[in-house]
Amino acid sequence: MGHMGCWCSSIGRKYSGTVSPQRSVASEPLSYEMVYSWGQSFDNLMSYKIGQKHFAEFLKGEYSDENILFWQACEELKREKNSEKMEEKARIIYEDFISILSPKEVSLDSKVREIVNTNMGRPTQECFDEAQVQIYQLMARDSYPRFLTSSQYKNILQSFGITETNLYNEEDNNRPTGEEHQRLNDPKENGSKDMVDV
Repeated sequence: MGHMGCWCSSIGRKYSGTVSPQRSVASEPLSYEMVYSWGQSFDNLMSYKIGQKHFAEFLKGEYSDENILFWQACEELKREKNSEKMEEKARIIYEDFISILSPKEVSLDSKVREIVNTNMGRPTQECFDEAQVQIYQLMARDSYPRFLTSSQYKNILQSFGITETNLYNEEDNNRPTGEEHQRLNDPKENGSKDMVDV
């Protein structure tokens, strides 16, 4: 039995110690626009591999990285086509993140925990769906706002040397500045009394 525990934990580290590539997750180089988009929604942050990586590092500092590691392990499980391997992965995920004996146990309500326990009778790729949604919502509600105010996120954003104002002006450099706008709308300046403020 001791051998079994050792076998599971050694395989389990594959899921709970790495950031897995996700389905429909972008992996382009880091840019200001990308990092800025992370601040617009949690979905944006999680849609980039590099976003997940930075968020995972932040959670590690908060001692709650089990949440994103569980979510990523569930995503990896969904991509497993081999039924034997899928069952094996499902049991490892259960032992790593759901079992009350696990040091990386995620926080689930009793209803969801019961659903997972029932699903484990016959594990499928979707057996953790309810738990995954609950943990995703927990991260979005609880950890994500703290990530946005963290020095880690601010430092990444500032590393590009771009401010929101600069970005706005770059994207819309045809828009007149405050002074130009005033001059354009001043009847004395342009000789028109019918100028409409735009």
